[in-house]
Amino acid sequence: MATGEASRIINTLTNPISNDDYVIILSKWSIMKKFLISILTVVVGGAVVVILFLSLAKEAGPKYIYKGNTKREPIAIKPKEYQCSECNMDIADLNYTAELITKDGITYFFDDIGCVVLWLKDHSLEDSKIITKTLDTNRWVDIKKAYYSRTAPSPMGYGMGAYEHNSSSRISYEEMRLLMLQGKTLHDPFVKKSLLGG
Repeated sequence: MATGEASRIINTLTNPISNDDYVIILSKWSIMKKFLISILTVVVGGAVVVILFLSLAKEAGPKYIYKGNTKREPIAIKPKEYQCSECNMDIADLNYTAELITKDGITYFFDDIGCVVLWLKDHSLEDSKIITKTLDTNRWVDIKKAYYSRTAPSPMGYGMGAYEHNSSSRISYEEMRLLMLQGKTLHDPFVKKSLLGG
């Protein structure tokens, strides 16, 4: 240790700090403490914001469409993987699922054929392929080629269930569409009573 440094240390230890020096040291410490607290607040706040953004980015959130279906084939989905593009409900019962595939390969999902009809009322997509799962053959068919019952336990309770094969109690797509738009579904108590009795 150099002689000058040693004497400075000895001088500091033997000579007490004056009140003026003490006040100066305290005021500098106070200013430094405020500065450090401000910096720490900004760093912690920034870290919280970054953590929130990262956690939100990891959550998938609702999925209404599938992009890239250029072959325009049905997309096999799992229950509750996608939400209905009309009513926003999870698609849980795959027996009533319908899909609308645009010419650009965007697939919209629906939990009930009635939701497709209601959605199409406000959206017009040219050259779209619209298919539905049938209850009798469990195959995908064009919605306009399917036949519909009016008393099926469909997810939205409209009562419309698609079938590939016709029977005397089933109606065409156009008739089903008209009834949906008129509100003549199982939601209407008079229709429900006339179709189901009781």
